[in-house]
Amino acid sequence: MNQLFLILLIGFTSYSCTGLTRLLDNDDNLTDQYLAFGLYQYLLSAPGICPTVDLTLEKGTNYPLTLSTTSSVIFNISSTNNLPPPNQSRSYFLVVTKDATTSIEFSTYRLCDVNRRGPTISSPETSTATELRYRLEMNDVRTLTNAFYLKLISGNASIFIRQE
Repeated sequence: MNQLFLILLIGFTSYSCTGLTRLLDNDDNLTDQYLAFGLYQYLLSAPGICPTVDLTLEKGTNYPLTLSTTSSVIFNISSTNNLPPPNQSRSYFLVVTKDATTSIEFSTYRLCDVNRRGPTISSPETSTATELRYRLEMNDVRTLTNAFYLKLISGNASIFIRQE
């Protein structure tokens, strides 16, 4: 919120009669470029809002998790033996094994260092009463700007998750 306020304040003062425009616009008409460069530098230096990850999934390993209705388990995917060819994307599959009475919520938070909207709830690609399969398209898991959330809605809190 403070970042947005600061950006708006700089924007409004730079276009007012007594703002930054008057200081910079002596003989050159490059005020907009100065402002754009300053805003660009500020946004690059602004801290990301990526959450702290509880778990990093290794491909092919089953991880037991105990979920909660009050907080999410946050995880990402390991890049070890798990990278697509250069300049290509890859499908990553997450499989959740659960009790038939368990209901969970799966959310993705892509590019969390620049995406200020927050997590997005995702639906499984396929599902049975005891297994949910989610498909994720990514071009590189080495960037730690992706986070995934699992949260218990109802039922048994014990599940297993693996990345295929």
